Amino acid sequence: MSGTPSASAPAEVGSIEAGLRQRILQERQREERLSDLELRARIGAGDHAAARGTLLFFTDPSRIRTRLAALLADAEQDTSGAPPAAAAGVLRLLTFLAIDLASALAEWRLARSLSPDSLQEMTDSVLASLQRVASRHPGVQEDLLTELRADAHARLKAEAVAEEEAALAARQLAGSSLAAYARRVIDEVRRSNLRAAARAYHEGRLATVLGNDYADFLPSMIWLGGSFVTTNPVLIKLAWDIEPSFWNRHVDEVILSRWSPSRLASLLAGEPAPVQEAVEAVAGALTVSVVERNCRMLRPIFLLTGGEQGYVSLQVDPAAHDDPRKMAADAAALYAELEHRLGGVPNVVIKVPSTSAGLEAARMLTSRGIGVTITLTFSLFQALPFARVLQAGRALVSYIAVMNGRLAFPVRDEMKARGVPGGVEAARWAGVEVARKICARLYGQGGSGGLGIDAGKVKVMIASLRIYDDWIPDISEIWGVPLITVFPNVRRAFDATPRQMVADRIGARTPEEALRVMQESEVFRQAWWTEEDGAAGRPSRPLTLEPADSEAVADWAPVRETLTQFIGTYREMCGMVKARLAAVAGDVRITEGMPWRS
Repeated sequence: MSGTPSASAPAEVGSIEAGLRQRILQERQREERLSDLELRARIGAGDHAAARGTLLFFTDPSRIRTRLAALLADAEQDTSGAPPAAAAGVLRLLTFLAIDLASALAEWRLARSLSPDSLQEMTDSVLASLQRVASRHPGVQEDLLTELRADAHARLKAEAVAEEEAALAARQLAGSSLAAYARRVIDEVRRSNLRAAARAYHEGRLATVLGNDYADFLPSMIWLGGSFVTTNPVLIKLAWDIEPSFWNRHVDEVILSRWSPSRLASLLAGEPAPVQEAVEAVAGALTVSVVERNCRMLRPIFLLTGGEQGYVSLQVDPAAHDDPRKMAADAAALYAELEHRLGGVPNVVIKVPSTSAGLEAARMLTSRGIGVTITLTFSLFQALPFARVLQAGRALVSYIAVMNGRLAFPVRDEMKARGVPGGVEAARWAGVEVARKICARLYGQGGSGGLGIDAGKVKVMIASLRIYDDWIPDISEIWGVPLITVFPNVRRAFDATPRQMVADRIGARTPEEALRVMQESEVFRQAWWTEEDGAAGRPSRPLTLEPADSEAVADWAPVRETLTQFIGTYREMCGMVKARLAAVAGDVRITEGMPWRS
């Protein structure tokens, strides 16, 4: 691949970052030069997401009304007497375009030049065209509404809504027309607390951007203002459990792209080793296909921001967590594959664990311009060494994922087992306090004990959020951190009631009593303590990322429990893939087509 960094090629010091930025700029400029004829061809080819991106991100705001009017005129003309498939494509385009214009997507560029009234007028014009086209194709509209209800039902289940309530809410959301569906989604978006946070970010009142901590339903978070998504086998498995019919068809398509049913039947009848290789190949291809789809959704943001935002976080095989060379080689191969598919610099950051082996893998990858997400991070002894390595690397952006809830729960369980008074309540602050201290140390200047890390290049990400009754401290007490990535059920809970936002909570002080109680936890002290703290809060045996501590770090409760779950869930997904291999080999009547996503 031309221009692709490899895991073994020497770094071209001083040129890698500039080269990446130049390639991103050139791709953006190609999008900005796209002619009206080329835009129409893109729509005709069914590349609707890219066409919407061209309108919202790469069309000069002074031209947007004229270009939109022409698009709507073409859409209405092209669907007059059109076959159902062509009409369905236009109805999809118009439905999602109306929501786009009324959502946070408009704020990335259009809202900086156009008034709210102008944006509302354009939204209304799209909705009016949508109603006219839909009225000529009632059967097509009903088919699409059926798919939208199924999609909404699955999303609501991922948001932890009970089955009966989710089914009813999905029917109400879709309603009886596509225009009604679009209006209801727009109303949902406008009421969202997360949407208000995204507006504050674009207005310069908040430093935090949002992400989607799930493998599916990314459009919902993008409409709220999100510009990041985590996609890994664990999250794909969770989505697969929620919506098995959709994912079964998707996996079957991946399988049939590699083997015919008869050849697959022969493979499955053979030795176990080739079967396991086939399972892992399908699991990897499935993950890459989901990552590619999400990359394309976020790519306009990636291009518009010059590679500062719009990333998809991709995990390699978690079983390779102790082998830096394999992690780096796997990551470089995935990067190259996605570069080929996307036709440019991949908007991906690849997960490596916050261990000694992960530190070496991160050094190898970032020195060659490949961004990473450092996962399994629970402590300062992990975050500080990684920040130094990422700052010295050549990647445009990397992330340190602080897994707040996955630290808070072991702290809680330890204090509960020991009967520490107030321990359960105090533990809710554990992830918040460690994240606050990490940010202070990373982004503070040398005179105040900080490392002076560039927050645009090395971004602390808060992940694994927890809900305590109606309190979600991993959001409300963290505002000001570079990124918060939100699981669907947390998103729903946070938006359930009006909330006040304090923009600089990451720099606030944790209540002294909660901090005092948490010092009773060895798990917390290990996460919180640094040499600069002296005897205060010192754990019985401080851990480091030195190779000599590798086994002890792997056995530390937050790392052990999380890694065990990741590996176990990956194996469960492989078992589900194997079941689909058997199903495809035994039944060639695979249903064609999939529910549509925006």
